[in-house]
Amino acid sequence: MMDGFSQPHHVQGRDSIADLFPSGKRCGLYILQFSDGEIYAGQALDVTRRYVQHRKVHCDIEKIRFRRVAKKNLNEEERALIWMLEHEGYRLRNITFTSIPRGESDFDLIMSAEEQERWLKYTNYVDLSGSRVVDPELRRKYSKKFQRFAALPYSNETMDVLRKYVHAGIPSPLRSELSFWACSCLPSYSYPNETVYSRINIHWQEVFTASVYKGNVVFSFHLALSPLEEAFGKSLSPLLEKFPSLEATEHFYEPGGQNQINLVIEGAESAEIFMRQKEIVSAMRLFNLRLMKKGACAYSRYHCMDLADRLTRI
Repeated sequence: MMDGFSQPHHVQGRDSIADLFPSGKRCGLYILQFSDGEIYAGQALDVTRRYVQHRKVHCDIEKIRFRRVAKKNLNEEERALIWMLEHEGYRLRNITFTSIPRGESDFDLIMSAEEQERWLKYTNYVDLSGSRVVDPELRRKYSKKFQRFAALPYSNETMDVLRKYVHAGIPSPLRSELSFWACSCLPSYSYPNETVYSRINIHWQEVFTASVYKGNVVFSFHLALSPLEEAFGKSLSPLLEKFPSLEATEHFYEPGGQNQINLVIEGAESAEIFMRQKEIVSAMRLFNLRLMKKGACAYSRYHCMDLADRLTRI
């Protein structure tokens, strides 16, 4: 795990570590260890400057390790390092690139830890308790867009798939609506031959997108990778063979962390069958719950109430 890293330097109480790393040799990856056992992994063009920045936020830094890395490789190697540390079971203070949120969250106030565990464990359990959000101004804002969407080809099939996704993949969708998830209607998007019908967003990223590309309806899922690898192996061959139109892409969002994969499937019927797979539901639920626990939805202002009416009904 620490291959290539220096032995830990004890830096507790230090305001500077300029003497530890020669000028011109400070670009690379670093690992901070804190007094409570947590760690932070990151990249720096100048590790001594980055340390000073961390000291302004964290007063309990005890040790630092460092590994020189070329500037062009920093992003890729930082992601790989955080992914590896997560899998090794280290408690990370990082937010970016991490999959597992730490500590209590705002979401825990509307869905208890016990309810969350039940929802993750029993994939046929759906929690539709609570009441709908009432926001007349937000409803008015996107009502005309919804009317245009409803008149498009495939709109009914798309809404059926979106509704099944919300019921299967969104924890407590009524109680978490707007604050923790939002659905857009005909979001602004410019790409030849493609019209995005709707996106479902959680925290700072999309988790599900419905679009029409070259006359075919297409659905894009962002999921947790680990449940799929456990079920189908790292190549995911059995899953890909079962769904001929299914494609794995390299589309990636930082908020979702390293335990993430983007799968795209063509056709409403195929998408519905795809979402009946227990492993897919598990991957959807794990990914979405972790994002909700990271924080509120940043896209609430784009929430289409008229569309949400159709997605949250029983």
